[in-house]
Amino acid sequence: MYELPIRRLRIYDKPKIISHFNSLDSEALTSRFGASISAACVQGYLSGIFDNAALVFGAFPDSCLRGVGELRILPDNRAHVAEAAFTVETEWQDRGIGDALLSRVITAARNRGIREVHMLCLATNQKMRRLAAKHDAELSLLTGQVEATLTAPWPTPLSIAEEISGEYHAMARAILSWPSMTQRTG
Repeated sequence: MYELPIRRLRIYDKPKIISHFNSLDSEALTSRFGASISAACVQGYLSGIFDNAALVFGAFPDSCLRGVGELRILPDNRAHVAEAAFTVETEWQDRGIGDALLSRVITAARNRGIREVHMLCLATNQKMRRLAAKHDAELSLLTGQVEATLTAPWPTPLSIAEEISGEYHAMARAILSWPSMTQRTG
């Protein structure tokens, strides 16, 4: 198994994120947002994706953005709680991208002192339910949805080094995979 390049996305990556969400079919969008959603609503959501200090991560299995993981710290919450959400392009599902994104999100949460990470998915979304269970989440059935609660361990020097190392390796891969100037111009 190869190491999947995942890196934190920044504001300059927004065109890639928009392209990724625009490539998702209606089923993938329904899974992400928990209901059918219009293109205008998706674009409205994307306009503020980096608001409120959200951490956004991208998976680049083939040097293109194929999956996005988001970690949003819940405002005014003294219990250090956040929510997480994921999208993976349909043709790239079942390749470990969601698992790798969730691992990176848990590490980021851990290193920021977040103790609980909550995820909501449709009750019919078996893939997300299995993924959450794989990461020892407590699953609670709500009306038509399942809430997964992950408890993040306390940060350690090793978990911080893991996050820094992951960022370094993903950025190095991104730089090495950029087309050379001669390829772009001629």
